[in-house]
Amino acid sequence: MKIKLILFIVLLLVASIFITALAEKEIAKQIVIGTSADSIDLDPITQDANFNIWMFNLVLEGLVKTTDDGTAIEPCLADSWDISEDGLTYTFHLKKGVKFSDGTPVTGEDWVWSFLRARDTEGSTWSFVIEALKDVTAPDDNTLVLKVKEPRANFLVNLAMFSLTVQEKAYFESVSHEEYSQKPIGTGPYMIKEWKRGEYMLFEKNPYYHIKGFPKTDEIKFVVVPDDNTRTLQLEAGQIDVATYVPLDKMKKLNDNPKLVAVGIPSTLTNYLSFNHTKKPYDDPKVRLALDYGTDKQEMVNFILFGYGEIATSYAPKSGLFFNYDLKDRGYDVDKAKALLAEAGYPDGFETEFLVRSGNTIYEKAAVILKEQWSKIGITVNLVTLESGLWRAKNYGMDYELTLTGWTNDTSDPSQQCAYVFIPETCNNIHTGWRNDRAADLAKQGELEMDIAKREQIYLELQQIFYDELPMLPLFYNPYPVAMSKNIEGFVQTPLGNYRFENLVKYLK
Repeated sequence: MKIKLILFIVLLLVASIFITALAEKEIAKQIVIGTSADSIDLDPITQDANFNIWMFNLVLEGLVKTTDDGTAIEPCLADSWDISEDGLTYTFHLKKGVKFSDGTPVTGEDWVWSFLRARDTEGSTWSFVIEALKDVTAPDDNTLVLKVKEPRANFLVNLAMFSLTVQEKAYFESVSHEEYSQKPIGTGPYMIKEWKRGEYMLFEKNPYYHIKGFPKTDEIKFVVVPDDNTRTLQLEAGQIDVATYVPLDKMKKLNDNPKLVAVGIPSTLTNYLSFNHTKKPYDDPKVRLALDYGTDKQEMVNFILFGYGEIATSYAPKSGLFFNYDLKDRGYDVDKAKALLAEAGYPDGFETEFLVRSGNTIYEKAAVILKEQWSKIGITVNLVTLESGLWRAKNYGMDYELTLTGWTNDTSDPSQQCAYVFIPETCNNIHTGWRNDRAADLAKQGELEMDIAKREQIYLELQQIFYDELPMLPLFYNPYPVAMSKNIEGFVQTPLGNYRFENLVKYLK
């Protein structure tokens, strides 16, 4: 009897294991993501484009990272940290046993070198993020000590920036900068396996990733499909698993497809017009204000965003810290626009060249709408459409009169965006050539001010200055439009744009 009971229990265990195995879903080895443009430079110190930045979380990690909702920071490669009473010394206690994706152990020397390179690289767009750093030391491979020149309200938040990730010193010194910018080595969940410029970038699982069992998918492949409609069709045909930058007018149709799901992921994205202040007539605030009154932003929201966005009233995102809700859209007023143009010396309007990045449905539609709206106030707009690389070169080189572009925050603190918008040394005020000494001083004060109430007043005033002078014309806020197969789970994109794919899987039928 006892033998029969034992056999019965064994059979039950075997059956249970078999049923569990059947219940587990098989996952795909590779997930294919369609994107509108390729990355250019993956050295986190020498670039500043979103198509580069959003890839970094896959490969590189720092002491801390932003939470998935983008509102705070949490530990990453630092388990914990202590801050001295005077706010001048930060001591980080590092995770033990962390390795780079080539199997090399991360050392204190790598950390020190990474921070000094981030601070001292000449011409780096991001040196301002760590400008407060006075000294960095590693008493051992598990401790990093950062000393700052003076207390900074944004210092800890800035440590979540991709430019302050740990990188391998020996590898950097063994390759050319061109090689490094194509294949940086970090401690993140993935590493770059192959990059065919203009076609695809293939990431493979980091075999030395410090969190066991992750990432769940072996390979992530980003394929470049510049045309929005083509990317959508490829998703419907099953050629790709995920489509980013989905045309908003296609979202409902895609979401109605029983095999797909389309979502507007919350973002910090602001779309705006950039004026080149070094070229007439955009050095005149009356002209810029006239174009604001001559722009019907609600028409854009209705016919471009299809309910997925709203009118923008500031350079800052509404989801950000210290947003100024007192600022309102001035409204659409053709007569006011004409009167302001006459006051500025352009009673009959003027002719202008408008650069548009090709393949982006939102920008292409916005440009056409602006051309039609501004014709009513005497502005003749000549649209010049360029592929993304040429457009970026002209924008960064300030070889333009007008263009459409956007901004996404990289930290949960407003100081980073304000450094770009208001401090000329950062990037020529987002490649506009605008100058305002009061605003530049306030932006610098905002980094130092430790009192929250005083910080809020600084950022409220900065938004007011921007609203009054209108160095750029905010148009609308919109989410990140993404569509994917219903077999996909774990797709995370933070409001800051960063991809978090440790849990990303595609279940096979």
